[in-house]
Amino acid sequence: MHTDQSVILDENFGGTVSMSSSKYSMYLAVIPTYRNPCIEVLREMENGNLRILASDYGLDPTVRTGIDKDFYERVRRIGIFGDKILLQVGSWRNPLSASVTILDLNPRSLTAWGILALRRIMRRRTLVWGHLHPREGSSSKTAFLRRTMRRLSQGTILYGYASVVPARREIPHQPVWVAPNSLYKRAHINADNASESRKSIVYVGRLVAEKNVDQLVPAFHRSGLKDKGAVLEIVGFGNASENIERQISDLGLEESVVLHGRIESPVELAEIYARSIMSVSPGYVGLSVTQSLGFGVPMLYPEDAPHAPEIELAVVGPMQSYSPTTEESLAVALRDYFLYLDSNPVSAGEISTKVGELYSAESMASGISAALRGQVVEFDKDGWPKEMVAR
Repeated sequence: MHTDQSVILDENFGGTVSMSSSKYSMYLAVIPTYRNPCIEVLREMENGNLRILASDYGLDPTVRTGIDKDFYERVRRIGIFGDKILLQVGSWRNPLSASVTILDLNPRSLTAWGILALRRIMRRRTLVWGHLHPREGSSSKTAFLRRTMRRLSQGTILYGYASVVPARREIPHQPVWVAPNSLYKRAHINADNASESRKSIVYVGRLVAEKNVDQLVPAFHRSGLKDKGAVLEIVGFGNASENIERQISDLGLEESVVLHGRIESPVELAEIYARSIMSVSPGYVGLSVTQSLGFGVPMLYPEDAPHAPEIELAVVGPMQSYSPTTEESLAVALRDYFLYLDSNPVSAGEISTKVGELYSAESMASGISAALRGQVVEFDKDGWPKEMVAR
């Protein structure tokens, strides 16, 4: 992802770093299980030069640290004001003394603010990593807090390419990098097992109210796709699972809706996507679109939901939006998109290849590594890495 010619961006913050002796630190709130491939690649890249610290979970107890225990050091967390504010305590010495430290771009972390301010005083190079804006967008009342954290830092690592242009617009002279939010190593991003006859519609994600998962089963029922031989497959876990089971029973859809529960293995997920004609996200789009397009499967999503940066994949692979975000609208959209794709099958391999180039664990790790080393990455006017665009 980054060029061979590297420029060290430590101006006024400790001078040029000697790469042979520098030590890097990442002090983060939480590192979920799906980060394991990225962290594994990153550790190999840095060859013992990186120390990672994280808590059991950050602000959302359903999102917990799950990477290999040998990859990180656990630090204690304290939830304040009903877990609306996070304080992590202990093991501050390394993130304070490291040549470069990466912190969460999250204003709700007192720890991130504290270490950021202290390293600013100490004139040490510090980077912030996360979403450029809150879920409500750049006009949110709290967006200025993220901009303040960025101004206290010496660079920003972003989750998506579409954030590059607005990030540079907000702080023109600050370097930015992209660690595209990814799930799998490039070798696992493929559509090799794609079935010619795809009849499943798949949802993969947390089964929680904010994802609008309560609309899935009723909308599928209303779509009439059961009569076309379609099957709805739901993968995930959460407090909405009991309600979904009840919906399946009440509507008599036991033969047409499969509730798989939690599946993390890319091999098992590949089998489900291989028989899926499309995926669906009834709420905001997140990493599930990276997964879906990575396996060569188009996605249906609501147009007016507060999407995560991964929505940028709409320019990479086939995605279809619908509006408004209601059960009735979803039912119509499911039927129409299913029938369209049934008559106009996509090239799963081509979609998967594009995602593998831009959204693999290797791409994500390369973005973080380039940021740690201060290597300049050239982006085009739309924020895409130039060497990727040239391929």
